[in-house]
Amino acid sequence: MENENTRNNRVLIVDDQEEIHEDFEEMLKPALIYSLPSDLASAFDSEEEEVGFLPEFELLHARSGQEAFEVVKSFLDDGKPIAVIFMDVRMPPGCDGIETTRRIREIDKDVEVVIMTAYNGRPLSEIVRNIEFLHKLLYIRKPFAREEVQQITISLVEKWNVEKELAEKNRQLRISEQMLREELKDALAKMLKGFLPICAECKKIRDDSGSWNQIDAYIQKHTGTKFTYSICPECAVKLYPELYEDNVKLKN
Repeated sequence: MENENTRNNRVLIVDDQEEIHEDFEEMLKPALIYSLPSDLASAFDSEEEEVGFLPEFELLHARSGQEAFEVVKSFLDDGKPIAVIFMDVRMPPGCDGIETTRRIREIDKDVEVVIMTAYNGRPLSEIVRNIEFLHKLLYIRKPFAREEVQQITISLVEKWNVEKELAEKNRQLRISEQMLREELKDALAKMLKGFLPICAECKKIRDDSGSWNQIDAYIQKHTGTKFTYSICPECAVKLYPELYEDNVKLKN
């Protein structure tokens, strides 16, 4: 996995209610407990054990759809994409969470989105009909449990980082393959340019050390090209005349 310094732990909370932002700070910022005086913190031993597994999330906040879009775009422009967005559905006035998610998808197709709602007015069927990349969309209802939010956040942040790491490895593999093709092409071009000493009878090629090599062995040595072998029709007639004549009789 990636180094802790390069991992993306950015989580954006989008909601018009201030108490929701405070709830997320309390659920996903366990360091707040450890700042308590030791005698007071001892009363929360069980809670310390519960939150100790959480990574250090970078929590960001937006109170409207437009603000959320601007935050996502600003971080993208700085080369620091957001991994997970918790998006409220109802945020009057302006764009609701569904429209905001659609707009964000246009500039960032990798972000994981969790739709939050306390109402039944926007059924899941309507939500998924208007949002692409359903493999990067979750839907939860308010009020949600502390453990639910923690588990979702951990899983989606990890999912974002794993997918990004795999995409980078695939990109590097494609570059390596392209470089290898170019190197083979250049090697073959260098080998074939100018004059090659070749035997007029057996077609062997003389290398720089004066040794005579079969042409296929020479090319393989200098370019890494692998050969497969068969027999052309002319050589088949020459090497196996009886078999060839039998085939001609059968055809006639």
